[in-house]
Amino acid sequence: MQIDAEVYRLKERLIQHRRHLHMYPELGFDVYATRDYILSCLKDYGFNEIRILAGTGIKAVMKGKGSGMTLAFRADMDALPLQEETGVEFASINCGKMHACGHDGHMAILLALAEWLGLHKGELNGNVVLIFQPAEETVGGALPMIKEGVLEDPKVDAIFGLHLLPDIPQGKIGLKEGPVMAQNCEFTVEITGKSAHGAMSHQGVDALLASCHFVNLVYGLFHRWVASDEEAVFTIGKLQAGEERNIIAGKAVIEGIVRTFDERVYEQIKENIQGLLRGLELSHGVKAQYREDVYYPAVNNDPKLVSQLKEFLPHRALQDIQPMMIAEDFSYYQQRVPGVYMFLGCGNESKGFTAPLHSSKFNFDEEVLLYGLQAYHDIIKGFGVVR
Repeated sequence: MQIDAEVYRLKERLIQHRRHLHMYPELGFDVYATRDYILSCLKDYGFNEIRILAGTGIKAVMKGKGSGMTLAFRADMDALPLQEETGVEFASINCGKMHACGHDGHMAILLALAEWLGLHKGELNGNVVLIFQPAEETVGGALPMIKEGVLEDPKVDAIFGLHLLPDIPQGKIGLKEGPVMAQNCEFTVEITGKSAHGAMSHQGVDALLASCHFVNLVYGLFHRWVASDEEAVFTIGKLQAGEERNIIAGKAVIEGIVRTFDERVYEQIKENIQGLLRGLELSHGVKAQYREDVYYPAVNNDPKLVSQLKEFLPHRALQDIQPMMIAEDFSYYQQRVPGVYMFLGCGNESKGFTAPLHSSKFNFDEEVLLYGLQAYHDIIKGFGVVR
């Protein structure tokens, strides 16, 4: 991918931002130091409006004098609860926290874009909104930011985001219209019975036994709920029940995920799970509840925007991708305005950058940040927002 000279001149700044943010990772909505660092950078770049949303999120607006489009670009801010094992000199100094999903790189790209926009402020024919969003890795920060007006005043016409991905070779950009990331539900099932002495089981209602029957039923029936031409994943990763070996368990808690590319498929799966739970209440005498703890819609790229991006971005850099079962709350923005989510390839076997996302050894060649900045530069120019 060819890098323009004006983009390349921001390389050192990109690396500086990335390394600072990498050293001080924070979790969820508690990204106060990250927020303050970003604010200190943005104040020097000539933005008309900088607002705090959802406590630690940032909306920065640069307004042009023309009547062009309003484009938004979003970066996620939060890290993961991991102890870093990369061995780099700028490794996390916050114990048990690490930018293991590339969010430090995403923020660095957006900060460099902010600086580039400041240099070209007088050439703006439209508006640019930069969104720094917390809590992507946990309960989701997109929805509260939307509710507080991140896509309004000025009204956003299109939104773009990207994610570093080691599954794609460095220098390539993964792009596809339609669904690219799955709908995600992180659910909890609570089953309540009645404790009793294990030697007098007839006096109790065994929540552990009921939960085991539920798990067996779901795994046995799940493939019959989903048509052969549809994709869905169901996983139970945690089951807790009981207090002592000689006491009938009075409560069981089951935690898992459901992922699909189609909201209709998910609703059918949820309905069937709730039907099983009603049957469990009748057959076992328990009380059972299904709860959605975290819910993201599928990331669904706007076909028209994807077609336009294929005209703006270098063809040799683009790579077709298949929909992935990973999830992202960028989807909430796409429910309000047309949007495209891209994947910035960072796999580089020759340099040893092969660790997957969410690994304590995840790292990337910082040269790749230039490709992300170049892509955003090309999009802004392609839509005529900068003359």
